[in-house]
Amino acid sequence: MGIKQQVVGKSWEMEIIDAYNKRNFFTYKIPTMNSGTVFDIIVARKGCCMMIEAKHIEGDKLSYSGCGIEKKHDEIEHFVNTTGNNIYIYVKSDTTGMWWTTWVRAKESFMTKGYITKEDCIPLSLERGCVSVEEENI
Repeated sequence: MGIKQQVVGKSWEMEIIDAYNKRNFFTYKIPTMNSGTVFDIIVARKGCCMMIEAKHIEGDKLSYSGCGIEKKHDEIEHFVNTTGNNIYIYVKSDTTGMWWTTWVRAKESFMTKGYITKEDCIPLSLERGCVSVEEENI
């Protein structure tokens, strides 16, 4: 990953963290240098929590092999299957805007098509209030 990609990715993560902090959620950014991490951000409030993997792309497709999720496939599967939690995937595209899905929903598209697009996901509005662990249960 190039330095420009790292800077853009970090600013996207900070956008997400700031949006949840404004709504009085606890947020924690997992340091990238920790090996074995399967998501970037933890968001919690009132005994509920979400695990978010943040991705920033230039085009309209989030490629399974190109975004790093393929490398973490086994760890993600183990986490989801053993904890009963899902991982939310937040995507910010320079061409199609912001959208989100979960690992459980995206997995089939990743395996069959090799990517996901906005059409496979749900629109995301950080101004409107994000996806809430208390409001969404997929």
